[in-house]
Amino acid sequence: MLKLAPLGGSAASTSGAAPVPYALVLLVALALMINYVDRGTISTAAPLIEGEFHLSPVQMGFLFSAFFTTYVLSQPVMGWLVDHVGAERVLAAGFSLWSVATFMAGLSAGITGLVALRLVMGAGESVCYPSGFALIAQRVADRHRARATAIMQLGSVVGPALGTYIGALVMVRYGWRTMFMALGLASLLWLIPWSGQLRGRAPVRLADAGAAGPTLRAIVRQRALWGTIFGNFCSNYAFYFVFTWVPLYLVHERGLSLASMGRVQSLIYVMDAASIVATGWLIDWWVRRGATASLAYKTALALSAAGVGACLLVLSGAGPAAGAALLLTTGLADGLNSPSVGALTQRFAGPLATGRWMGTQNAISNTAGILAPAVTGYLVQHDGGHYTLALWVTGGVALLGLVAWLVVVPPVEPVDWRATESHVPAPGRR
Repeated sequence: MLKLAPLGGSAASTSGAAPVPYALVLLVALALMINYVDRGTISTAAPLIEGEFHLSPVQMGFLFSAFFTTYVLSQPVMGWLVDHVGAERVLAAGFSLWSVATFMAGLSAGITGLVALRLVMGAGESVCYPSGFALIAQRVADRHRARATAIMQLGSVVGPALGTYIGALVMVRYGWRTMFMALGLASLLWLIPWSGQLRGRAPVRLADAGAAGPTLRAIVRQRALWGTIFGNFCSNYAFYFVFTWVPLYLVHERGLSLASMGRVQSLIYVMDAASIVATGWLIDWWVRRGATASLAYKTALALSAAGVGACLLVLSGAGPAAGAALLLTTGLADGLNSPSVGALTQRFAGPLATGRWMGTQNAISNTAGILAPAVTGYLVQHDGGHYTLALWVTGGVALLGLVAWLVVVPPVEPVDWRATESHVPAPGRR
């Protein structure tokens, strides 16, 4: 039976006998859930904000994109801080910043203030993935990593599900400003258990692992990094389309009320969450049964890209019942991606490089969060308020992920950083 390990256990443990630190993993998952609840407030409130400030589809697209500008630019910095200051403290600081910014967004007097606070939120929330994946890489053995990553990634879809459903109910009754303020204040409660975990424990840094880790130059020379960036960009483009524009799509194109929109959008994330959990456990089970990491991870990633792309391409011509089924299936297919890409990244980078690798990977692949909302806004406006072109473009980008996972990404094995620093190009095998 797997035993609980404290937060302050030894770093970089990858032995098969190492316990899974469930307390740590669950708190990181909760942080990521709150992260997505808070960042998703703008999409939930979009129908009301659009009307109050008289915004066009193009302007809404830029409002959605604002968050991702600082989110992307801050990722490499946060990855460096994680590796050199300690993921535990960096996560706590960023968490505090984005929670306060969410509360303040409810007090914004106009669109300029709202955009400025979304920029602050983006910088704060950029800590989550570099910190979370670094902690899992340092604390969780390879044979348990997919399920630990699945638990963490569960927060990225449970958050939007809860945020959309609860946020819509609060917004309908009290308005979008109250929704922002209430969620921002509630978020700060997470710091209480996290502070308890930190009390009396030193943060894990590169020095704690007995090595300085690879240089950034060695990291960016890896074909595996650029392959995962390419694949993650394609999956992110589709995810952020669903995350930002589907609430408006359901209201304007499908004629749903705000409350019904909240229920449907939440169901998409519920399906995504169920798929994430099942995928994480199945990948670990498959690997224990003898499958290679390449076969297990790449199969899940390819099925995800194909499923999401096909569903979105067909959605534009589907009737109400078929359209709902396709959106739910999109959630299922997206869930195949989350634990797979996270565990794959940690396996390539290892405990000494995951923070900076993930910071670099997220910085570039999350430009999809800037492009998808803005491009969709232009396409919707060009299409007379309809979403056919936007769905075709998004589905096509998702399908491109197949090239990344099946062609560009090399066999999934840990990079031998000593060899790369000695200018030996091939990744080593354990």
